[in-house]
Amino acid sequence: MEILDYYREIQLEAAKDAYKSTCHYLTLDDKENPHPHGSGVFIEIDSSKFLITAAHVVDDKEDEIYVGIDTHELLKMGGDLTKNIAPTQRDDDKIDISIIKLNQETLDKLGDKYEFLNQNELGINHEYKLLPMYTSVGFPASKSKYNSYKNEIKSKPFIYTTMPAEQALYDELKCESFSNIIVHYDKEKVKDYSTGQFSIGPDPFGISGSGLWFTLPQAKAKGEHIDKKLVAIMTEWPKANRKYWIGTRIDVITEVIRQKYNLTIEKSKVVRVNL
Repeated sequence: MEILDYYREIQLEAAKDAYKSTCHYLTLDDKENPHPHGSGVFIEIDSSKFLITAAHVVDDKEDEIYVGIDTHELLKMGGDLTKNIAPTQRDDDKIDISIIKLNQETLDKLGDKYEFLNQNELGINHEYKLLPMYTSVGFPASKSKYNSYKNEIKSKPFIYTTMPAEQALYDELKCESFSNIIVHYDKEKVKDYSTGQFSIGPDPFGISGSGLWFTLPQAKAKGEHIDKKLVAIMTEWPKANRKYWIGTRIDVITEVIRQKYNLTIEKSKVVRVNL
């Protein structure tokens, strides 16, 4: 097996592992039927457990966001909610983060349905590399279907390998490299690395709040844990240029958590957050 093929296998295994910490945010309509709304990532820091996503996912729905815990069962998220305030309107917000410190009742009901990402796998102070070593794992709305007869929703995750954009894009899309990450997304040319074929990808509506993961080259035996890092939360598919995604560095989120809850997590050297 060639080195690149081996790395792709490692990267795919890391994405499958990341999926275990990724949830599909759902809302209920007037008939209490679930509908896809966004994505989120469960993390754990100093034994405190959080669910992080994009702020616009929870805007005006703070008490109406659910995640699936079984084929026919949803759970409303409860806990201490923190989200940034948009400078003007949410469409202009390049931070766009939401953090729920989950309460014990929610944790008891979640049980072991999801894996909480260990703080050692948070990519604080990550130095981005202009290489296809990054993977998005989320739930596009177009890949979710509700079956009213069976009373179940089937959510298919979308795993996409990408790489950071050049610095010039940050000015064009009004982003800051110390707080944002811009990655490529050409939906007309999505490559399936298992087959080598290209296809048309989904509109990434619903992927907001999903994680961007970095997988470093490594040699692992079959079944051995793959080292990966959560480096950003994806927030925007910019109207100004649909061939890119925008995310917020995980540093912004960890700095809010570190300061608000006085937790002993690594301090960011990249971004400064003042609460």
